Amino acid sequence: MGSSFSSGWFITEVKMKTSSISPLFWCCVVAAEIFASTVSDHRSIGSPDGKFTAEISSKEAQFTEETVTITWRGSGLRAEFPMTSKSGDNGRNVLKAEWSPDSKFFVFSTFSSGGHSSWNFQTYVYSVDSNKFVSVDEKVRPVTDERFQLISPHTLQVETLNPSGIDFPSFKRTVDLPTLFR
Repeated sequence: MGSSFSSGWFITEVKMKTSSISPLFWCCVVAAEIFASTVSDHRSIGSPDGKFTAEISSKEAQFTEETVTITWRGSGLRAEFPMTSKSGDNGRNVLKAEWSPDSKFFVFSTFSSGGHSSWNFQTYVYSVDSNKFVSVDEKVRPVTDERFQLISPHTLQVETLNPSGIDFPSFKRTVDLPTLFR
């Protein structure tokens, strides 16, 4: 469930690996990327109990930037968390997103749309009971790996920045998600 990085990364990566691709191919790739950059992407992730949906909508400007919207099947919109920027290169996009097994929390890790602080995968949690979003980075420590784990009913395991700095191994933290909302 991840978002792709900017089209520039893809093109650069292909050029580095294949130097003998025809100019016509590159025209097709560039045309496809220009078309894709004007289209919004939309993903929906239903909660295990079926009562809620997290919608991740992409707005591609210079880079992909996304908004997470939580809706309740019974009455519609509950909360929205936009991660977009005016410049199109200071927002965030979702890399991994998942509901807790008990359907009370929605967790998602993100990456800077402009590639800033590439070691940091800011991770957020939405609480159904509190109807708000909080940052794991602010409540615990900066997150250094997008691949969090959720353990039943609502425990988060995440890698965080070592207090000694980025050059040291990260720490695995286990967090009971309701404690983030106290």
